[in-house]
Amino acid sequence: MNGLYFIAGVYGVGKSTLCEKISTILDIPFYSSGDLISNVNGESYGANKTVKDKTQNQNILVSAVNQLYLRYPTMLLAGHFCIFDKNTKVDILPEDVFSQLKILKIILLEADEEIIINHLSKRDNKFYSKEQIVELQSTEHTQALKIASELEIPIVIHQMKFDDCDIDEILIKIKED
Repeated sequence: MNGLYFIAGVYGVGKSTLCEKISTILDIPFYSSGDLISNVNGESYGANKTVKDKTQNQNILVSAVNQLYLRYPTMLLAGHFCIFDKNTKVDILPEDVFSQLKILKIILLEADEEIIINHLSKRDNKFYSKEQIVELQSTEHTQALKIASELEIPIVIHQMKFDDCDIDEILIKIKED
């Protein structure tokens, strides 16, 4: 089946690590939405995480994914339904982009907020309050369910354990198609 598995979740939940492993096992390519966007607009998202124009970035993402479809009929794409703005307020990404991505299934990764905070402090040297991460993860969850419902896309919500069980469980969910 052609399309992509959209691996969603907040910063620091383990999307890239999980996708890299699954990509190798399934022999399908994995891309990060942020990397695809920054390859075009030159912005570096690293620890900063702020974007200048979220609508333009989502248009860049759709274009980049459409170019990838010319080479790869199926892929993993890690991304978000919401982000923090420059004031660390939750900002919902434009919803229309998801209808243009040919999503086969949404796999929403969630984790304990304290673990996410720890990951972000170690990886990015960024420090968020528990309340900020709770709000971000809650909004990500709500938006994932909304998009899945509106576009009639199957959704799986997975609580990360940060061990090999995560890989096994996600592989089962992907292969259920």
